[in-house]
Amino acid sequence: MVSNRALSALAFLFGIGSLSFIWFGGPDDVSRLTQEDGVVENLSALFYMIALIVCFISIFKVEKLVLPIIWLFLCFIFLGEETSWFTRLFQYSAPLVEQLNAQGEFNLHNMDVLQGGNLSDSSFELGSLLKSQNLFRIGFFGYFLIIPFFLYVPLLEKVMSNIGYQKPDIAFFLVLFLVFFLSFFAVLFSPEEVKSALAETREMLYAFFIMLYAIAYIWPKKTPT
Repeated sequence: MVSNRALSALAFLFGIGSLSFIWFGGPDDVSRLTQEDGVVENLSALFYMIALIVCFISIFKVEKLVLPIIWLFLCFIFLGEETSWFTRLFQYSAPLVEQLNAQGEFNLHNMDVLQGGNLSDSSFELGSLLKSQNLFRIGFFGYFLIIPFFLYVPLLEKVMSNIGYQKPDIAFFLVLFLVFFLSFFAVLFSPEEVKSALAETREMLYAFFIMLYAIAYIWPKKTPT
């Protein structure tokens, strides 16, 4: 497998390159890439698919099964939600769910009750943390940016070690922090159409970093990198 250092370099180039294209690219090109079922959404699904496969194979190659099983389950859910459980691919529908969905799709994260909670909204309330996008953010940034610091607490370190938790190295940590900091910071100075494109691109970057984590830290290694 590719070294962790090389994957962190790839993450930096892909993350900054994606954000730069959205910020500086032509409006028509940006709109085409980030539209429904466009390149960005398809890449998100592909990244989750790769991560799912990596986690599935890892179950048969590692001693501690909890971590790959957890991520296998999460990637399965993320892939299903990203593709609306392949409704468009397999041409089926679920009207009971779709009529309660903000986008008329078969998924949970766009259900009317889970919509809203934009962090930049002046009417933001504590209950908004239970909206789908904020629940995902809490889980994502909690896992990659917050838990590593809590590992200095012996009890938590022991618990996480028992499940086989793999702490990202400093390069992965810094690249992830930088890319997502810039993705949120850019929203403050963007027109509405660019904000929407940044949001779609950010969702792709979530999937991209999860895929890299699966490859770098869940897939078993024979030698340290």
